[in-house]
Amino acid sequence: MTAEQRLAFTNFRALVTPLRLRVKADAEGFPIALGRYCQLEWHDGGHVAIYSQTMRMLAKLLKIPGVRRHQIGDHEFRLLLPLEEMHDSGALGARLLRVRVRRTLSERQKLTLLHGRRRLLQGVALEAER
Repeated sequence: MTAEQRLAFTNFRALVTPLRLRVKADAEGFPIALGRYCQLEWHDGGHVAIYSQTMRMLAKLLKIPGVRRHQIGDHEFRLLLPLEEMHDSGALGARLLRVRVRRTLSERQKLTLLHGRRRLLQGVALEAER
């Protein structure tokens, strides 16, 4: 991994940490966040790229504030989003793109995993009787 790729990974991870996105390396070693309809890619120090082959998403993505066209072909497109606009429109974009999000367990889910569903349901039933 080159110094440029390491810097891109640290900056991209810091950028998408509030959105809880899964970050992977692409074929060239730069960070991307894969999604169902498209992917977020590191473009440069000031922009994140949105790449997709789903043309029906283009009109919806262009409605996000700050997004501008970079490359648009017959079957794929690439849009640029400034880093300053990422947190303002990132949640909307992540939901729209269906980018994979790291899951976090609630306290109830943790208890269910630790003690089993049966014990948790018995505890709930006992509390309801009181």
